[in-house]
Amino acid sequence: MTAVPAKGWVLQWAPWLIPVLFVLQAFFSSRLENWIHPTSFEASPVQRMDKRVASTLRAVAYVTGNKVLVGHLFWIGVIQYYGNDDNAGTRWAKLYDYCCLASDLNPQFISIYTFGANALAFHLKRYDQAAQLLAKGIKANPEAIRLKYLLAAIGFQSSDRVDLMIPVLEEEASRPDAPPLLVNILANTYEKMGRYEDAIQIWKKQLKEGDTDEKRIVAGQKLQEIYAILKSGKPGNRR
Repeated sequence: MTAVPAKGWVLQWAPWLIPVLFVLQAFFSSRLENWIHPTSFEASPVQRMDKRVASTLRAVAYVTGNKVLVGHLFWIGVIQYYGNDDNAGTRWAKLYDYCCLASDLNPQFISIYTFGANALAFHLKRYDQAAQLLAKGIKANPEAIRLKYLLAAIGFQSSDRVDLMIPVLEEEASRPDAPPLLVNILANTYEKMGRYEDAIQIWKKQLKEGDTDEKRIVAGQKLQEIYAILKSGKPGNRR
């Protein structure tokens, strides 16, 4: 009996293998809830991510055994999604769902929770989603004190206890994985609290090191506003 070359075998069975793989994908993607979700969580009230995207990624991650690798690749896409101004029209509606899927695939990757929560709470003002994402991260990573501090800061923000939020914002803004907008939020919070010198230092740095003209223009405008307030002699309440 003549042996069939490996290449010939693949070509011979390809028409049968392809539909089998699709059936396996559908089978696994409908049964991955317990395998992929290391901790229970509630999806957002309005699910905005195409379920086919989630099921396909989960199936690929499980079948190939490369859940962490798939998770990292998907997370790069999430960062690009948030960084794309074209999504501003929808207020980045899919961000929470994307962060949830990324954390399903890689639950020990702390940056998913911190980046997502910072963006959701301090930029988009979706405090409930930020808190849910952090609660999921804390359950999967009970030793991650950073997540607990950030959850507390979001609670302070939503209750107008800005003074208690500043130390956490300072810590988060100093980290390399912090969303760029968080630095601006910290500067605006300083200004709100009457800490104008601290705000000036941030905007000066942005004016010098901003990587786009838009960022440098914003920094220059904010500096002009603060200097005008100080010159007027009515700087507001300092804390």
